[in-house]
Amino acid sequence: MKFTQSYKVKFHDTNSNELLGASGVLKLMQETGMLHMDFARPSYRDLLNQDKALILSSIRINMYSPISAHDEVTVTTWATGSRGFTTYRSFQIHRGEELLAEANTIWALVSVSEKKLVKISEVDFSNFQPEPQLELDAPSKVRIPSELKLSLVGEYTVRYTDTDLNMHVNNTNYPDMFFNYLPSPEKKIVKSVAICYVNDAKAGDNLKFYMGKTDGKYYMRSVHEDGRVNAEVEFITETLG
Repeated sequence: MKFTQSYKVKFHDTNSNELLGASGVLKLMQETGMLHMDFARPSYRDLLNQDKALILSSIRINMYSPISAHDEVTVTTWATGSRGFTTYRSFQIHRGEELLAEANTIWALVSVSEKKLVKISEVDFSNFQPEPQLELDAPSKVRIPSELKLSLVGEYTVRYTDTDLNMHVNNTNYPDMFFNYLPSPEKKIVKSVAICYVNDAKAGDNLKFYMGKTDGKYYMRSVHEDGRVNAEVEFITETLG
């Protein structure tokens, strides 16, 4: 079952080029996914009342055309099935008939109190009738080439305002958090971004960011002070004309 919601892009959600960045695109998708859960049930709050939560494990977003301030867009989302501890969801954003962006996502069901994976079968998701997953040109998971040397490009201390209800950095903040470390980000637009969320980050955590480039792709990794990987990212960008 597909669910669609309409939006008008707010000026203050766009960047210096009056364009919606990758985090803005992901926020539209995430908001629509939450509304779908509110409509079909169980909602995200219903899951929390069962001591459970869906945590984004990985995502790939392909962006085909820039989204500007005050654009009127529709976002469509649908469940695409589940297996074991994970469930899958796809998204598309349109401006009229024009396809602007689409994404595939992988989510893990966890116990909030025990911090353990929970089988999808323990929750009744039957109202989310699955439909075929989008066929994107690359898998959702990031695979940084083993031979690629990553260099330190910056450090960041997580602030309270980066975090969400689960008290960790909200997954929608990651694209922009990484994008800021690309060379001359103000001259780039994202054509594709893939993120693997490995270990969450909380307010006060210090992260180091590493980056390398090969075959036209930027590969990045954020690492905790104790050496644990926080997230891994792949960017394909285009220079603004």
